[in-house]
Amino acid sequence: MTTRQEFKDGLAKQLFDKTISDAHKDGTCINCNEDALTNCYSEAGEREYKISGLCEKCFDELLG
Repeated sequence: MTTRQEFKDGLAKQLFDKTISDAHKDGTCINCNEDALTNCYSEAGEREYKISGLCEKCFDELLG
């Protein structure tokens, strides 16, 4: 059975060619590959990074 983290990592790998776990190890965003916390402007952005691996800047851009 696949764990939730394995599922999220597999999906991120397909979409961004990088897993969320790898992004967290590097401290980078899975989308822009920049330092993630530099591009997080709020506590909500930091929480989102922990969930999705996306910095707040990229997350906001994806939402349009």
